[in-house]
Amino acid sequence: MSASPKSSGVLLIEDTPSLQMLYRSVLNRAGFAPICVSNCDEARQAFAQARPSVVLLDMILPDGDGLGLMREFLTVAPDTRVIVITANGTVNKAVEATRKGAYDFLVKPLGDVRLASTVASALAEIRAKAQRQRRDPAAETDSFVARSAVMRDVQSVLAAVARSHAPVFLLGQSGTGKKACAYWIHMHSARAEGPFVMVDCGIPDCNALEATLFGGGSGPELSEDSAMRRAMGGTLLLLSPQNLPAELQTRLVAVFDKDHAVDRQQDPVSWGVRVISAARQDPRHALQNAQLQAELYYRLFVLPVALPRLSERREDVPALAQRFLVEIAQQENKTFNRITPEAQAHLQIQPWDGNLHELRNSLRHAVVLNDGPELTRQMLPITQSDPQEFGTGAGRAVLDLDTALAGMTMAQIETRALRAAIARHHGSITQAAKELDIAPSTIYRRREDWSDLTS
Repeated sequence: MSASPKSSGVLLIEDTPSLQMLYRSVLNRAGFAPICVSNCDEARQAFAQARPSVVLLDMILPDGDGLGLMREFLTVAPDTRVIVITANGTVNKAVEATRKGAYDFLVKPLGDVRLASTVASALAEIRAKAQRQRRDPAAETDSFVARSAVMRDVQSVLAAVARSHAPVFLLGQSGTGKKACAYWIHMHSARAEGPFVMVDCGIPDCNALEATLFGGGSGPELSEDSAMRRAMGGTLLLLSPQNLPAELQTRLVAVFDKDHAVDRQQDPVSWGVRVISAARQDPRHALQNAQLQAELYYRLFVLPVALPRLSERREDVPALAQRFLVEIAQQENKTFNRITPEAQAHLQIQPWDGNLHELRNSLRHAVVLNDGPELTRQMLPITQSDPQEFGTGAGRAVLDLDTALAGMTMAQIETRALRAAIARHHGSITQAAKELDIAPSTIYRRREDWSDLTS
């Protein structure tokens, strides 16, 4: 090793001597003085001694796999920024590393500016996060509702992607909370003090959409009033980007390419935009149908996060309902502040096909038509799972199975059975798979094909 293990916040792991010398020279000129090692064993030793903030990691090493080494580092120190270095032929592996927690990846041959600016950006984000926590020790906690196992998993993924600046793609039905999750990522990133700008790419007026995104400029040039410019130093949320007209997709790619080409070393956090996309439909379908250009797809669909339906996270319903009730009561100037246990139990068993939107609407209906402070079961509107909705009977109506399945394709029947099993087990894929006597991986594969999984 060429430097004292305690002398730097940057660890460079590169086994080719000429490349290691080149990268070290670039980083030294930028003022980073990296620790340099050539293999996994040396890397483990240097990491344990120095606990660097940033790791530059070649994916192919003589005594081990870079991906495995990255997992070891992030297990010990989750806040470490790992920047993966890869050759053109192993870009897919680098993308996989990004999805598993890498901060960014660089493709050989590395440009001096790109190498130095990426390291500078990672270090600046770490400093910014530390400053926020010193000002507000509670900054990393909030009221994110994640009492269900499936939402705890989602929150863990969101926390991981918030540490990166790579593009995120949120997938989920309408009302699953994509906008709220995008804002959560923003507030837990180093860009939290920057702007959060949202653009609906489904606007039918192409000229209005172009003006919103880019302003009055042309090509990769941006006007000061453009959403892209207003989001500088912060986060840009693109809703349904697959709906962008082809010419705007091409222009957006040009803007992204210019962003990566600019030297951000002097001000790496305030310059540039972190892009989050959200959609109901899986963008892979739009790619296959030539609705979404491959150049844009591969720039946006880097870190996909699927959000569950409300029926898959029933343990969260009481807490969500309580929060919505207080908000709605304030808006409607009512005194509601609590929900009876009977009302909570009723809310928890509803199908909620409209997800959070439907839950909010049901609570608003009850608040507007009644007086508080307590929300009771009788105040809630009739829903499709109420027995009176389907006529008389002991408890609830039982629909004939043949009638219920009439007109459905085998794929639709299978999807219905899988979703019902997941709902019965409160979002647990493992338990649902046990009930159905299939492998959990089968359910995960089927979920990728559900057209309404993504919103």
